[in-house]
Amino acid sequence: MGLAIPSAAMSTLVDARGNPIRSTVQDGGNVVRLRTSDGLANLMTGAGTSVDKRKQAFWAQAFMDPSQIEAAYRTSWLMRKVVDLPPKDMVREWRDWQADSSDIEAIEAEEKRLDLIGKVKQALIFGRLGGGALILGVKQGADPREPLSIDGLGKGALRYLHVAHRWNLSAGPLDMDPASDWFGQPQHYTLSGQGRQVTLHPSRVIPFKGLPVPGLTSGRDQDWFWGDSIVQVVDDAVKDAAAASHGFASLIDEAKVDIIKIPDMMASIASSEYEQKLLRRLDLAQQGKSNHRALVLDGAEEWDTRQITWAGIPDIIKTYLAIVAGAADIPATRLLGKAPDGMNATGGGDLQNYYDMIAANQRLDLAPLLERLDDVLIRSALGSRPADVYYEFAPLWQMSETDRATVMKTKADAIQVYVASGLIPDQALGKAVQNMLVEDAVLPGLEAALAEAEAALGTPDPGAMDPANDPNLTAAERAALQSAGGQNGGA
Repeated sequence: MGLAIPSAAMSTLVDARGNPIRSTVQDGGNVVRLRTSDGLANLMTGAGTSVDKRKQAFWAQAFMDPSQIEAAYRTSWLMRKVVDLPPKDMVREWRDWQADSSDIEAIEAEEKRLDLIGKVKQALIFGRLGGGALILGVKQGADPREPLSIDGLGKGALRYLHVAHRWNLSAGPLDMDPASDWFGQPQHYTLSGQGRQVTLHPSRVIPFKGLPVPGLTSGRDQDWFWGDSIVQVVDDAVKDAAAASHGFASLIDEAKVDIIKIPDMMASIASSEYEQKLLRRLDLAQQGKSNHRALVLDGAEEWDTRQITWAGIPDIIKTYLAIVAGAADIPATRLLGKAPDGMNATGGGDLQNYYDMIAANQRLDLAPLLERLDDVLIRSALGSRPADVYYEFAPLWQMSETDRATVMKTKADAIQVYVASGLIPDQALGKAVQNMLVEDAVLPGLEAALAEAEAALGTPDPGAMDPANDPNLTAAERAALQSAGGQNGGA
């Protein structure tokens, strides 16, 4: 039965909440009820109806198991760089401690003893792979199942730092008591290895998580706590780029193919003697073509060549690699180690944006984790936790020697302006310039050299600064100065 629907009844709208509005149309004496799942449907074009291909698309969660994640990381150079680069950049320049020089040396020595930078980098990599943790080991003999008390920790209290991934460090039930200090954290961790299990209190474990999981439909389980692996997100993009690259590599063998047509070849190929003669014939044809630049053929034979053109293929591969860079949120210049494309392109803007993102991750994600670690680390290095000891992440963007020299000259010119203006006392300005040079680390060893110079000069003798003690003065001049000084002092 044909259904004629007037154009006025061809579309279905939605209400204020976005729900589809049921509509009815008349087909003679029959009432036909229409319902769509989109905001707007058109029965004439099929848009928004069951024949619209877009309506058949839906998102499906295909989770990768740990063996697939590990295989992707170990076998794909592109996947390994996607996982490793941000953690390496987050710890590459590390951090600058602000404290007395002796305290800084002690803290940095403790970091070196524990291999802190390497351990944090590995924990960050495990986090991007799906979850990892740093385990704190202290000398106190308390049960590891009990909370870690930092008040009694002294110098050398931190014995070790261990790194574990989530698949040998299982998290227990989550603490969902809103009044608990560990709300949203596991009530305990269980570390498995070498035939034994160790239960750890959450205060002894610093978790490094993967990509956040919203948990809108799933419960608050292990996956919700640890998060998703970055491999899960970029897997399709990396596979597509690998397929494009492998396909291009396969075409290289087919770049140029010679075609020789031989009469009655199929009818004669059954004979082994003919087969050997045929192979010998083809071999001679190739040798003659390469040695004399000529191909000698029988009058009944035909020769042709087929060559593949590569136009557009490199651009296709670049496009797939750019998709991987976008999925990983890493500039192609950093991910692939390639020069930027385009005229007058430097890639500086992309790298600057990337370093800004890394700095944000340091402040928002890494710093809270290091804060828990530093409470133990500083006590282990200094024996106490001074309130004035803190750090700042070192800048990731490093200037070239030319840029550094330009900045130095600009600052020197500005200092000359300050000196000429006379607005700042020379002694105060000199001290500020010294501090600036020390902070900029322009002259190696300047701070120690200044301290030695001040010690060598010593405290000036007040008597030596009295003009009346000038040996070049006559007796009358000296008496006049002393008399004037006494009058001023009396005044």
